[in-house]
Amino acid sequence: MRFEWLLVGGLALLLVGGGLVLRRRERTPNGYWIGGWLAAAISGLVTLLAPGRPLLGLLVFPFGTLFPWFLLAGALVLAERRVPRPLFPLALAVGLGRAALAAVAGEPAAYLSGLALDLPVVLVAAFVAQRAVPRPPASRAQQMLAPSLLVLACAGTLHLVWSTSPDNLDGILALWMLATPPLLGLQLRVGAEWTRREVVRAQRDLERRIEERTAELARVNESLRVSEERYRTVSELGSDLSFGFLLRPDGSLHGEWVTDALERITGYTAAEMSRDRWLALIHPEDRAAVGEAFARIRDSDTGTGTITLRVVRKDGGVRWLEARERVLPSAAGLRVLGAARDVTPAREAEHARHRLERQMQEAQRLESLGLVTSGVAHDFSNVLTVILGNVRLALAELPTAHPLRPRLERVLAAAEHGAGLTEQMLVYAGRAPQAPKPVNLSALVEEMLDLARATLPSHVELRASLAPEVCVQGDETQLRQVVLNLVANAGEAIGGRPGRVDVGTALVWAAAEDLAWTQNGSTLAPGRYAVLEVADDGSGMDPATRERVFEPFFSTRLSGRGLGLAAVLGIVRGHRGAVGVTSEPGRGSRFRVLLPRAEEAAREPVASARAADARGAPARVLVIDDQEPVLELARELLGRAGYEVETALGGRRGVACFEADPARFDAVLLDLAMPELDGEQVGRAIRARRPDLPLLLVSGAADPAAERFAELRPAGFLRKPYGPEQLVGALARLLGLAAEAKGSAPAGR
Repeated sequence: MRFEWLLVGGLALLLVGGGLVLRRRERTPNGYWIGGWLAAAISGLVTLLAPGRPLLGLLVFPFGTLFPWFLLAGALVLAERRVPRPLFPLALAVGLGRAALAAVAGEPAAYLSGLALDLPVVLVAAFVAQRAVPRPPASRAQQMLAPSLLVLACAGTLHLVWSTSPDNLDGILALWMLATPPLLGLQLRVGAEWTRREVVRAQRDLERRIEERTAELARVNESLRVSEERYRTVSELGSDLSFGFLLRPDGSLHGEWVTDALERITGYTAAEMSRDRWLALIHPEDRAAVGEAFARIRDSDTGTGTITLRVVRKDGGVRWLEARERVLPSAAGLRVLGAARDVTPAREAEHARHRLERQMQEAQRLESLGLVTSGVAHDFSNVLTVILGNVRLALAELPTAHPLRPRLERVLAAAEHGAGLTEQMLVYAGRAPQAPKPVNLSALVEEMLDLARATLPSHVELRASLAPEVCVQGDETQLRQVVLNLVANAGEAIGGRPGRVDVGTALVWAAAEDLAWTQNGSTLAPGRYAVLEVADDGSGMDPATRERVFEPFFSTRLSGRGLGLAAVLGIVRGHRGAVGVTSEPGRGSRFRVLLPRAEEAAREPVASARAADARGAPARVLVIDDQEPVLELARELLGRAGYEVETALGGRRGVACFEADPARFDAVLLDLAMPELDGEQVGRAIRARRPDLPLLLVSGAADPAAERFAELRPAGFLRKPYGPEQLVGALARLLGLAAEAKGSAPAGR
């Protein structure tokens, strides 16, 4: 009895284990079919052991019932149909039901019930197998599978019928011994072909999936390549520099990552950067501000902000960056993420715009000061003309020992000093009269070295470096004043300590940027210029002082006064040049004067005018001025010299007096600055009637050599304030040259 229970338990475990294996493993036709034949073999083994053991005999029905259902499952797999999950539980339930029927009604009833239950299942399996056979070319085994299942159904029917009688066991055994090898072999052959076909299909499917994955991987790689190329292009060609840094608590900076734009902007590659190198990139003057900006951004609500800083390139150059950054606290310090844009061109353009605006404002301010100075000088010249003329007349009439003579001489000296100040004011305004001619600037400076040394203290050394044949078109007297003023200013900048002043001349090519930083340089065109440089190793100047150094009466020293550098600016402007200064505190100053060059310094002899002859009637002179005292002085001075003088107060009266009888005048003395009709308008009216009449222009401010007076064709020019000698001498030269041109000279005495 114990053996029976052990055998029943073992077969039950085998049944359950086989079901689990079939459920969990990959299903194939051969797997189901082999399982069915094993179940049939167990059923036959139990039949042989069953005599005398009724309990063991009942196991024949569950195992025997599983056989047709396994055949159906294999056929379904062969037909590529899904095996229903309830199929095997249903088969087991049918088998247990047959066992119960055998226990109640006897084994024959249970066997005969198989005809109604097992036989239809085998027939269905044959039908499914027939439908599963592929169209030609199908193998012979596949074609024989469905008929073999029908044969198996017949054999099963005989088995069930014979099993109702115990005497037919030998026939049943012989039946299966004959049927099993061909039927099982045929099923295994079909299953093997199915497996081989599935392997090929799986291989093809795997190859297809590999191709799809390869194509997908190629697409991913192409996308990565495009992304990498886009990143590299943006990094190399874009202006933005993206970065990630770690700012440690000790103040050190560790670079985590940075784009390739680093090399374009700074000249350094990422591989060349180290902890100390990152800090060295920041301009020393900006490091404290950058640290404060980091702290400010860290403490802000958003943790983001903008920093403008300078970086020092590998070649020593400086670039301006505008960085948008985010500061994130971390355990290791502060993580700084951001992007920086090179704004150097924009900063330089903005700086150039501000510099141009300052130059324009300076030019406008200087022009305004020049106009005011010119007007003041004109009015002052009229006053000084009357004072100087009358004082000289008074001195000429007083005896040498007269007690008033010293006082009049002091008045004369004061008036002459005032005339000198007027001259300086006109020089600053750029309206001082000039006698331009080709001048060898180097030779002029060399001639003045002794005089220039005399203006310097004994402890200051003067050195000269003069290029040969540096020729300009200018007024020698005014150019000498430029040299002396610059040298004297350099000596004052050195002060009481030993120092050196360097004077040099050269011919240079000045580009637009070389002219931009100078006073009056924005109006000049790039080209070849003569240069006069005066440098000192004195105390230097800060930017605020440099901005005002050319202003009149501006000085940083208590002894400073007058129009020294302002006069230099005026003379240079009058020569259509430019002057600039470079200076830093403690490093001295360098003044640079740019003047248009001349081809050569010609040495033309100046012809002296012949005095007028005394034969014939006295020369008749018309004097036109808007100041009555000036007219009275001119009438007396010229009258004493033997001229016949007529005066007209203002331009309108002058034109009327002249047009009354144009032929009776031998010369006209014409003031340029008059109300109503100015000298230019009066001169055109005179020229319309007498093109050959000698015309002597008089002014206390304007230079008649200017192009706007060219159409008047003046024979001479007389500066106010003038004395008797200047007035009579200028008129005598004028009449003498006119007489030479005509071949005869008018009388004058």
